[in-house]
Amino acid sequence: MDWISHLLFSLALGAILLKDRTREKMVLVALASLFPDLDILWYHRSILHSPFVLLLLALVLIFRNRAFFAPLLISFWSHSALDIFLFDNSNHTIKNLANQVVGNESIAQHIEDNITRYASADGIMLFWPFSGERFSITLEEKSYAIVAGFIIMIAMFSFLWLYFKKLSRK
Repeated sequence: MDWISHLLFSLALGAILLKDRTREKMVLVALASLFPDLDILWYHRSILHSPFVLLLLALVLIFRNRAFFAPLLISFWSHSALDIFLFDNSNHTIKNLANQVVGNESIAQHIEDNITRYASADGIMLFWPFSGERFSITLEEKSYAIVAGFIIMIAMFSFLWLYFKKLSRK
């Protein structure tokens, strides 16, 4: 999934699951939801996408402040959950979309090649360090769009729920 989906999904889960939704904690949720993608610097969707590693990292970070454990775990694990889903680009959807924007077949192909080279993966190391095997669920275009739409709907309803809840307190 893309960084926008990670942000929206983690913020929605944080809004739903956290009792204390201070600005500080929600900023932590947003930033921590992007943290696992730092592994793009060496090997994307590897160690930093493992729920075990993320749990250990959250445990280490709570020595600074115990109240950060739940926001960190929500953010980290929501990222891993979304990255299990892969996009089937066998119909060259990325190239077709790029071609509609740039109007040049070779540039569109170059865009698709770069996106698939740098952004695609073959799953996440779900059980690392116990296993280096990668797990994934590959979705075709329609299914991927449904999952992305579901994430956006969860985020919208969460934020609306919080907004009306805040209005009712006044």
